[in-house]
Amino acid sequence: MQAIADAFLKNRADILPPDVSQEFIVPPFFQEISIFGDNKSVRVLGGRGCGKTMLLRYFCHGSRFSANREQISDSEFDQIGLYFRPDTGFCALLSPTWLPEQQDGHAFSHYLTLNLINEACQAVRGISAARNLQNGALDLSGVKLGVTLTTQLDLSEPSFEALEQRVEVLLAEFDLWVRNPGRCQEPKFVHFTKIIPALAADLAKHSSRLSSVSFRVFVDEFENLLQRHREIVCDAIKHPQQHITVHIAHKRDAVTDFKTSSEERIMASHDIRTIDIEKLLLDREGMFEVLAAELFLFKICQAGGYASYPAFKPELLHDPVHLPHRLSDEYRRDILGYVKQVLPELQAPEIAREALQDAALRRRVTEFIRKGLEQQGLASHIDPETLISEEYAEATVVLGAILHRKSQAGRDAVKLFHHLLENGKLASDPFYKTGGWVDNNLYGCLFHLYAGLPRRPNILYSGFSRFCKIASPNLRFFMELCHTTLLLGYQRLSASDISDPLRVSCENQAIAAQQVSAAMFEDIVQLGPHGDRLLDFARRLGSLFEGYNKRRSQSEPEINHFSVSGANSTPLSETAVAILREAKIWSVLREMDDTKGKAVYDSVQYELVLNTIYAPHFKISYRKRRKITLTSDQLEIILMQSDKQFESLLKQLVESQDDDQPIPQTGRLF
Repeated sequence: MQAIADAFLKNRADILPPDVSQEFIVPPFFQEISIFGDNKSVRVLGGRGCGKTMLLRYFCHGSRFSANREQISDSEFDQIGLYFRPDTGFCALLSPTWLPEQQDGHAFSHYLTLNLINEACQAVRGISAARNLQNGALDLSGVKLGVTLTTQLDLSEPSFEALEQRVEVLLAEFDLWVRNPGRCQEPKFVHFTKIIPALAADLAKHSSRLSSVSFRVFVDEFENLLQRHREIVCDAIKHPQQHITVHIAHKRDAVTDFKTSSEERIMASHDIRTIDIEKLLLDREGMFEVLAAELFLFKICQAGGYASYPAFKPELLHDPVHLPHRLSDEYRRDILGYVKQVLPELQAPEIAREALQDAALRRRVTEFIRKGLEQQGLASHIDPETLISEEYAEATVVLGAILHRKSQAGRDAVKLFHHLLENGKLASDPFYKTGGWVDNNLYGCLFHLYAGLPRRPNILYSGFSRFCKIASPNLRFFMELCHTTLLLGYQRLSASDISDPLRVSCENQAIAAQQVSAAMFEDIVQLGPHGDRLLDFARRLGSLFEGYNKRRSQSEPEINHFSVSGANSTPLSETAVAILREAKIWSVLREMDDTKGKAVYDSVQYELVLNTIYAPHFKISYRKRRKITLTSDQLEIILMQSDKQFESLLKQLVESQDDDQPIPQTGRLF
């Protein structure tokens, strides 16, 4: 039997079979997107792991004509999907530096055409074998191919069988020619914008049910194509035809120029529609959580552990017709409730109480307060143990930070804490009032507290909702968190071996978050051509936020993102701009609108957030609460300059307010 943790191992669509109809979960935003309603091309945007490939594969022939679907409408013939993902190593050879006489463009078009014909032949076989077509079976084995395909591809006879055999030969011959240019006979190049429409026309003549047949070509990982190859794809987008539409998918910011072979360019709205998966997942609060919860339960069900979730029916996930039910408040409440039973979490006040009951953490809190009393010149007058209150654990944890501040708040903190102990929580109490010290500082103080015990699992990272915040909008990261968590909780046990309801302790969840975060951080070096520099940049940025977290005053808690000031700054160097762009392409950073710009003279329009998957590695907050504003000169240092220069900047930024300079002893309590 499969270990329940292993249900989360297959987290890449490209390792799944062509038919993903029973793996694809129709996303909650599905009804909000205009997709394939007309012949306009579509581009799908998103970072790695957000579901671009799965979405494309869901619309390709393997899934649309799946034996698992019921009553497939003839309207599916109007948009037969053909999937193409470039072999980057092979496509790199289709360049003017390798091929003779500037043949790179013709060679790529030929390569793409042969792959699409191969896909089309598989689609025809799938349609012919389908027994679930609404209007009955449709045998396409007898389709007679016209003069275009027969002539251009030198077919022995005008049949699909001859076409399949010929394409197999042509692909083999093309591979030899590309790898041995000048030593093998040059191919007779063909172009997909001529061949695929001709194939559609031949199908249309075969049956009235195919009168409006059309092919939709999905080019995945568009950014991995060479510039000349992208131009050829853009030509097809710019000049659509009746029987073929070309769609693309790529990482955000990875492609900025959509030039065609001429000086024309693809224009948004006019030539192409955009589906930004990450934006759609993030724009509506709770959408990622619902999708992640359904994915979690779906994988558990696949492993045989579904008996405890009566409201969850996996078969409802794969068809858009069930979306209204899945978006209902009652369903969402049930689904989220199930997952939170398996991946429970403690709220911050509960964690504060747990901290005071844990010997090591309690010593940290006591020491925190003692040093705060020293800061205020009160260490000789007050025993810090008298300021430990399990009844007001949140206020106790926050008190140490307030005592480290040089403001009036720091001087008044002990008096106000005593007032709290004597009178309880009042509406005007500075600790517990709305927007008071606990509201603003508790999370930051807890992160600071746990950071001092690096081997202690920080349960602030545990719980389904927190896993979603750490992983969002990356479903692959979420699945890694689930896999590691269940592996820690149940090792190699299968669902049938587990008698009690699934439930993983907060400690194991916290350990899993730390392990996955560390692994994802180390993986940065493998991202793109500048992975080593990306790793250094992420390490420095994480160290900066870690430095802020270590400040005892926590006067600006939970700093984990930044913006760049446009005032009195010199532009970034070209290399720094390139590294920053790579960081966004590979989702090391996520760009978001700046909603808290404070200075009218700044040209800041966006914020850059360090991917929250790295938060447990640096022991910092995953919540988007506070930012710092860097000048471009400071950002240049973080991106490009030496470790010595960065350490100097780190000291300047983090220690700009000295927490450790004590107030002289006064000899008075208040």
